[in-house]
Amino acid sequence: MGKETILLIVAAAVCYILIRRMGKDKHDDSRAAKLMEKYATLTEENLSATPDEELVEAVVANVLSHAAENRRPDPAVELAVMPQPFTVVYSIWAVCKELSRGDYKALTRTATKEMVDHAIDGLPVIGAPATAAALAALRDAYAAKEDTADGEKAFHLAVEQECPLTLCATYIRDHIPQLLGADEEETVEEISDEA
Repeated sequence: MGKETILLIVAAAVCYILIRRMGKDKHDDSRAAKLMEKYATLTEENLSATPDEELVEAVVANVLSHAAENRRPDPAVELAVMPQPFTVVYSIWAVCKELSRGDYKALTRTATKEMVDHAIDGLPVIGAPATAAALAALRDAYAAKEDTADGEKAFHLAVEQECPLTLCATYIRDHIPQLLGADEEETVEEISDEA
């Protein structure tokens, strides 16, 4: 098996697990399936009517819905063709959720590892610079094969103090036009092409 094939299989498995974890049961009437159906298309009306505590999940559900619709098992591939606010919200959500369930080493065994740098870039944008710094330090400690326990504690403390998922809700409210595609926001793919 080629390296790309193995990576694709792992990415598909992670996407499947993330979708399953969003819901409480594993049937088509799961919470994740309902959210993906409800937010398959974002409109100003449905985002405006969405309570703050569900806004992040609405954007995540939209990304996952597009990934499923386009038969792209890896949400990172879908994010490359979506406006930048999707990447900011999705990467922060994915990294925070993974690290709330396990340690950094476990995160590196999932497709979420591809979201870490995006989350580090996005956290200051939403107003969570301490969380970004803690995540960057944690990533660097892991890369240097150092103990990550202190870094994980620092990350969790920063998350507790800055509440990045709550800040994401405010960020979403402030970026509804970009999420709806009203503005010609550069995508991650376009930014990469310029480099």
